[in-house]
Amino acid sequence: MNRRKVRNIFAWLLSIIVSLAFLAAGIPKLLGRPAWIRLFSNWGYPKWFLLVIGALEVLGAILLFIPRFTAYAVAILTVVMLGAAYTHVANGEGLAIIRPLIFLFLLAIVTWLRRSSRKQLGTIASTSAPTSEV
Repeated sequence: MNRRKVRNIFAWLLSIIVSLAFLAAGIPKLLGRPAWIRLFSNWGYPKWFLLVIGALEVLGAILLFIPRFTAYAVAILTVVMLGAAYTHVANGEGLAIIRPLIFLFLLAIVTWLRRSSRKQLGTIASTSAPTSEV
C-alpha cells in the first residue's frame, strides 16, 4: 500500500472519529438536555446559544464527511472549540481546557491530511492529464 492510500485512510478514520465526537456533543445540545442547559446557564449564556452551538457542532461533523467541505467544517469547529476554551478559562475551569485543545489539534491534523491528499491528487491529475500537441 502506498503512502497516499495510507494517508487517505488515516484522514478518513480520523475524520470519522472526530465527526462522531462532535455529533455526540452536538445532538444533546440540540435536544436541550437539562445538564447542558444548566452548564450554559452557569457560564452565563442564554438558552438559545446552546442550540446554536449544538447546530454548529452537528453541521461541522456532517461537513467533515464531505472532503470538499473539510475546510468549512474545520473553520466552524475551530471557532466552537476556541469559544469552549475561552469559556472554560473565563469560568476558572482550567483543566477543562484540555478537551477543546485536543480537538483543535485533531482538527489541524485532519486539515493537514486532507490538504496533503488533495495536493497529491492535483499533482497526479496534472501529470497524467492528456496534452494536445499540434
